[in-house]
Amino acid sequence: MNALRAVFIFLSVSLLLCCKGPSPKPAPPPEVQGEVSPERIKRIINERIKSIRSVEAQLTIVSKKDPYAGRYKALLFFKRPSQLRLKIFQTFGPTLSDLLMKGTLIEAYIPNKNTVFKTDLARDAEKAKRGLTPLDLMKGILQVGIEESEEISLSKTPQGDIVLNHLQDGNLVKKTEIDARSLFIKRETLLEAGGQAYLITSYAEYKNTNGNWWPFRIELQQPAGGQFMSFEFQSVRTNGPIESDFFKLDVPPGVMTVHQ
Repeated sequence: MNALRAVFIFLSVSLLLCCKGPSPKPAPPPEVQGEVSPERIKRIINERIKSIRSVEAQLTIVSKKDPYAGRYKALLFFKRPSQLRLKIFQTFGPTLSDLLMKGTLIEAYIPNKNTVFKTDLARDAEKAKRGLTPLDLMKGILQVGIEESEEISLSKTPQGDIVLNHLQDGNLVKKTEIDARSLFIKRETLLEAGGQAYLITSYAEYKNTNGNWWPFRIELQQPAGGQFMSFEFQSVRTNGPIESDFFKLDVPPGVMTVHQ
């Protein structure tokens, strides 16, 4: 079965590479007209996000924080509501890490350590303050939408972008900047209790793929820790069928498992 999954992944890489071809001139983003209200903006953003039910992508990850600074290739598989696999490897080289997420359950196979690390992020929310976690990566790569119950007020940036101010118990906890013309998300800033930015996620270069708009450049910054990661997508396919075996790690016999 491991060999079969390896063939699946090889074929996926080949498909993503061979189908890339010359980049066509991107179509302009759609213009959204009509009233601008928190309720309407929520509805439009959520409908767009939920319309993307699955994703297969080839991308490049750039990290500027030691000890993981460098430029890496990766394959992404995602299926709603919460299955994600991110396989990171050197160009024409070995797999560096293989990350699997199902909800808050995380498995990470690190071949050079001959170890699978397992954890449940729901048991340790404080991990989110120690650096960019797998959950941060998931939220960064895949916009997760806006809860209908969230309390939101509107403002504008000096450049004319719309800002959604997310409030919790009267306190500002997040800012979402969206393009006033297309209502595409441009930046999300998570705020700590003192109002300082904890995590900034930027989205750019939206392109139409299989009828869905996808940001082909995503950047994550953690100002306090000096961490920076960018996701540069070379090819994306949305809403295609994904075999269930893609959401199983390829772990050889004899690998140690560590529960964190």
